[in-house]
Amino acid sequence: MKATLHWRPLLLRVWRAAALAALGLLVWWQARVLEGKHRQEVVTLAEARLVFPAAAALSPAAADASHAVYDANGAPLGSVLRTAPREDHIVGYSGPNDVLLGLNAEGTVTGAHLLRSGDTPDHVAMIERDAQFLRQFDGWKPGAPFPKIAAVSGATLTSSAIAEAIESRLAGGAPSLRFPDAVTLEEVRALFPAAAGMEEEGGRLRVTDAAGKLLGFAVRTSPAADVVAGYRGPTESLVALEADGKTIAGLRLRRSYDNASYVQQVRDDEWYLAGFKGRATDDVAVLDFDKAGIEGVSGATLTSWAVAEGMKRTFAAPAARVEKSWRPVVRDWLSAAVACGALLMAFTRLRGVRAVRVSWQALLMAWALWSGGDLLTLALLGGWAQHGVPWAAAPGAALIAGVALFIPWAARRQIYCHHICPHGAAQQWLGKLRRRKVIVPADVDRKLRAVPWLLLAAVPVMLLCKLDVAKLEPFDAWVWRAVAVVPLVIAVTGLVASVFIPQAYCRYGCPTGALLGFLRTSGAQAKFGRRDAAFVLLLLIAGGTVAAANLIPATSHATTILRGKAMGTTWEVTMRGDGNESLQRDIAAMLEEIESDLSTWREDSAVSQFNASRSTALVSVTNRVAELTRLAAGVSEATGGAFDITAGPLVKLWGFGPAPRVGVAPTSEVLAAVRAHTGWKHLTVEEGTLRKLDPHTEIDLSAVGEGHAADEIAARLASLGVREFLINIGGELRARGAWAVAVEHPLRTLLLRDASLATAGTYRQQREADGRRSTHLVDARTGQPVAHCTVSVSVRHDDCTHADAWATALNVLGREEGMPLAESLGLAAEFVEEDANGMLQITATQSWRSHSSVRQ
Repeated sequence: MKATLHWRPLLLRVWRAAALAALGLLVWWQARVLEGKHRQEVVTLAEARLVFPAAAALSPAAADASHAVYDANGAPLGSVLRTAPREDHIVGYSGPNDVLLGLNAEGTVTGAHLLRSGDTPDHVAMIERDAQFLRQFDGWKPGAPFPKIAAVSGATLTSSAIAEAIESRLAGGAPSLRFPDAVTLEEVRALFPAAAGMEEEGGRLRVTDAAGKLLGFAVRTSPAADVVAGYRGPTESLVALEADGKTIAGLRLRRSYDNASYVQQVRDDEWYLAGFKGRATDDVAVLDFDKAGIEGVSGATLTSWAVAEGMKRTFAAPAARVEKSWRPVVRDWLSAAVACGALLMAFTRLRGVRAVRVSWQALLMAWALWSGGDLLTLALLGGWAQHGVPWAAAPGAALIAGVALFIPWAARRQIYCHHICPHGAAQQWLGKLRRRKVIVPADVDRKLRAVPWLLLAAVPVMLLCKLDVAKLEPFDAWVWRAVAVVPLVIAVTGLVASVFIPQAYCRYGCPTGALLGFLRTSGAQAKFGRRDAAFVLLLLIAGGTVAAANLIPATSHATTILRGKAMGTTWEVTMRGDGNESLQRDIAAMLEEIESDLSTWREDSAVSQFNASRSTALVSVTNRVAELTRLAAGVSEATGGAFDITAGPLVKLWGFGPAPRVGVAPTSEVLAAVRAHTGWKHLTVEEGTLRKLDPHTEIDLSAVGEGHAADEIAARLASLGVREFLINIGGELRARGAWAVAVEHPLRTLLLRDASLATAGTYRQQREADGRRSTHLVDARTGQPVAHCTVSVSVRHDDCTHADAWATALNVLGREEGMPLAESLGLAAEFVEEDANGMLQITATQSWRSHSSVRQ
């Protein structure tokens, strides 16, 4: 006879509770590992087409992980975002849901699609078969009262969780298509100088100092202000609130589509912006500007009104969704009654009264058939171990599970299998029908009793492989509204077998029963035996699946965004797929090298040293400087000298460039003296060398530097196998793949596919000298700043260097001279003109129009 090690009952119970907790922890850990590898918040183009069939391109993910959606012509369709992983804390029956949401340009929901679900496939199938369920969200605009949603019968918990996730995801309002840029810490520090950290909280940013102390909150007026146009377009503001969250502490203008000079006037009017300080947000929501004494900024009245109205609408918008108080429903009360009844049956003599026992079993089966029952299953327990217990959403199921797990461990009675499970009750009833008793041989019995444990051991592996654990058991067959073929077959087979073998399924097929039986420490189970050894093996298998999860390669589709400052501007590189964040340092180093060659601001750069030389001998320069000089000189020649690589000294005379700013326009004599030394013909270019024919001639490669840098970075990314990227250096763009980009003044979108785009404009960089406003673009033929009505030119080209050069050159020429030249050269160019009244007119070349990709 084999010796058996007897454990003290208390130690045995502690071991079994700890073993079960360890199993749950391993399942949870496995889910976290997989979530980390496959965590996806961005939306792919294929997914976007589920709600916008005409989608052709997506913008990079904004701060709220939403994407603007564009059609093949570059026209905006709306925006898309998904509820996962932000709302993964909302669990239905056994797991969270990932819902794709589409919103139109007005921020109204126009479509919803269930991408994936952590709930059981049978519940999910019922949701997918109900064509009306997800359509109930169409037409809802975040901020308005949430519509009353009819849950799907038979999948109430799953459908309710989907609705809650959608409401929670959009509680802060619909994403903005006009102002998608995330708020940076630098912006917040302009309002809170001591700010060291910020995090989103209820649709606003919670701002803290280095010690973690709350400084206040930052609130964006977008998207509420998106529809408030000033003189020409809307303006977004960033509002600082005191730590109470109700008092305005400051105001800062962010991006605007209004007239740049008007916006600057509002920014410079400290009295106007200070007029909102100290006001309560509730008061601002109903503020009468005239009565409050808040006057507009003189000369920028409409722009300042739009700023104030945007704040008013922001604080008048309904608050973010208030957390719902828990209220048990009929199903929860029924489950609680079942739990209480089971306790009475287990701990009183009622279980010995046949009439009571039979009546109770009938009630159990009716309960399961009517509500689907809060039945304990491995799919349920596995989902909870992965995602957490939905105490508020399914309190009845949580109570049943708590009773089922605690009672056999604490009181040594098997309450669930004997007094709650309707499938066990049905087997007992059918067992009364047997006419002939079937005796299972001992060796067969021993082997069959191992089946539940084998099924239990398969659970961690199935969870790892994302297989349906519910197919191991018959309990989904009790959800009669769902067609669950495999559980139905198991259920029928087990019930038929129970006619001949008492409790056949409970003995030889139920892994949930094996798990609950493991916790019981009375009778034959009150010692360390086969079940404990089997559980040790189960823990080893679960640990192995965690290790296997670590070996699965990540398949994240996240977008990586790298940012920095260089060349007197900012740069941004956006990569789809598995972006390499270590490239940040490489790109910064490349830009530093380019700047060390081309900068006119740094005295030690190659260009500055060439300019400082007064020799007419051949000067050795880097290949980069020589080639870019050759290219720019060619553009200078093509424009008849209007655009000129040597015009830098003229630009300085008008207060632009690295020289000290002046407030006095140069005299005609000074201009003539400087012009005598300018002209691209004063240069000769050979491989690796430059020569001045006039010792005072200087070169300026600013018009090609940013474009060249974008091309260099593009070549580096392509060599590393990055398939899709968008490079933005000071507004000069280089794209690989299809990207939706915005062009300002006026705002319009462009679908940029495997091409470059550069825009040169005079509407931003302006100076005043002798009461006259001048731009940074100078016509080298006259030495005067351009005075025509062309305020912006955009050029699309295969490479960004040429696009950059030609955008500047054509802007110097203006539409009247530039359009014929662009047409003759086959350039894809678009000209924007502004008349004295601020009205804009757009004209494009045939090559540009042939792409049909720009829309306002």
